[in-house]
Amino acid sequence: MSSREWTIDGIAHAIGVPEQRQKFLRDINLTPLADLPAVLDRWVRHVIALEAAKPGIQALHAAAAAGEDLPAEFQHSDEAASVMEQWRVQAQQARGAA
Repeated sequence: MSSREWTIDGIAHAIGVPEQRQKFLRDINLTPLADLPAVLDRWVRHVIALEAAKPGIQALHAAAAAGEDLPAEFQHSDEAASVMEQWRVQAQQARGAA
């Protein structure tokens, strides 16, 4: 994990996307106590990954704002568009099933 002493409040504040933060809080509030450590560990790993990715994301944002070409892995491709469309359809179907 991290040497940081995590709290529920600390995890919630580290999640920058409001919808994700609400999902975290729902997960915590609806998880049986016996399963809570595993759920918290999963969210801490998620937050640590977000924090680790932040410098790269900021660099990409700055490059895009300056009009620079993005690295090839971030360029549009038909394959990536197809995958995104599949995810969008799956998300819509999941919302419809809920």
